[in-house]
Amino acid sequence: MSKPRPDIRPRHVYWVLLGVLLASVASQVMPRTGPFAILLYLFTIFSLILRWRFPLSPTTMLVDMAVVIVVSLFAPSNVVFLPIFVFYFCVHNKPVFTIVALVMLGRYGSNFIWHLTALAIVSGYLLFLWERQRSRLENEVDSLRQHLHEMAQTEEHLLTDQYATEQVSRLVERQRIAEILHDNLGFELTAALLSVKAAGTLMTRHQFDKALVSQQKAEARLTNAMTQLKTAVRQIEPQEATDLDRITNLAESFVYPVQFSCNGDIALLPAYVRQLLFVSLQEALTNISKHAKPNTITLSLETTQAIVRAVIENDGLITGEPTVFGNGLRYMRRRIEAVNGSLSIQKGETFRLIMILPLKE
Repeated sequence: MSKPRPDIRPRHVYWVLLGVLLASVASQVMPRTGPFAILLYLFTIFSLILRWRFPLSPTTMLVDMAVVIVVSLFAPSNVVFLPIFVFYFCVHNKPVFTIVALVMLGRYGSNFIWHLTALAIVSGYLLFLWERQRSRLENEVDSLRQHLHEMAQTEEHLLTDQYATEQVSRLVERQRIAEILHDNLGFELTAALLSVKAAGTLMTRHQFDKALVSQQKAEARLTNAMTQLKTAVRQIEPQEATDLDRITNLAESFVYPVQFSCNGDIALLPAYVRQLLFVSLQEALTNISKHAKPNTITLSLETTQAIVRAVIENDGLITGEPTVFGNGLRYMRRRIEAVNGSLSIQKGETFRLIMILPLKE
C-alpha cells in the first residue's frame, strides 16, 4: 500500500526559505558580533514572529524596514538585513515597497548581499504566484462542491415532488375507479339483490311463477352488471393512445412544420415518465420557437424494452448568435436526470436535442 503524498503548501516553503535567509544573514552578522548587528538581527526575527502570530497588514512592515534603513545610513554594513524585507514584500506582492531597500542594497551591498537579494526576489515572487494559483484552485474546488451540493438538493426535491405526484395520482385513480364502480355497478347489483330476495319470499309463499319471473329479472340485472363491469375495466385501463395523441397534436399545432415519427410501444412507459416526456418535448419545441427560424424540424420517438429515446432536430440556427441555455433547458435537464435519464445537445449544421428516459428507475 503506497503512502500518502505529503501536503506541501506555499506557507511551509515560505518558512524554509525565510530560515535560509536568516541563516545567511547570521553568517554575515555573527563574525562581527557588534551590538547593533545583534539587536537588528533579533529585531528582524521579532518582526517576523509578530506577523506570524498576528494577522498584521504587510504595510506595517514598512515601519520595521524603515528602522533598518535608518540604521544602515549610519552603519552601511547592516543592509544585509534588507533582503529579508525584500523577500517578505515579494511574497505579499508589494514590489513598490522594496524600491528604497533595493537602492540601499545597490549602493552599499556586496556581491554576497546582491546574490541573497536576487534569491529573495525570485523565490518570493514564485511563492506569491504559487499561493495565488493554489487559492484559485481551492476556490474552484469549493465552487464545484457547492454546485454538486445544490444539484444533490435539487435532485432530492425533484424526487420528493415526483413521489408526492405519484401518490396523488394513485389517490385520484382510486377515486376514479370507485366512482366508476359505484355509478356503473351499484344500481344493477342492488336491483339484482332485491330481485333475488323477492324470489325467495315468493317461493316461501309457493308463488313459483312470480318467483321465476323475479329470478329472470335478477339474471338480467346480473348480466347487465357484468357488461358494465367490462366497460368499467376498459375505462380504468390507461389510455396510452391518448398520450401519443397529445404528442402528435403538439407536433401538428406547432408554429413550424414538424415531421413526427414514433417507433415502439409508448405504453411501456410508466405514467409519470410519459408525462415527463410530453413536458420535455413541449419545452424543446418552445425553445426552438424562441431561438431558431427553422425550415425543417424532425421529432422522432423510439421505445425499446429499456429506454425511450427522443430526438428533436432543426436547421434553424441563427448564424453568429451564441448558444445560450435558458432556465427551460436547465430545468428540463434536472427533471430528466432526476429519473436517471440524460439530455445531450449536438450543434453543427443543425441543432439536435437528444433525450433518453429509462423505463425503470
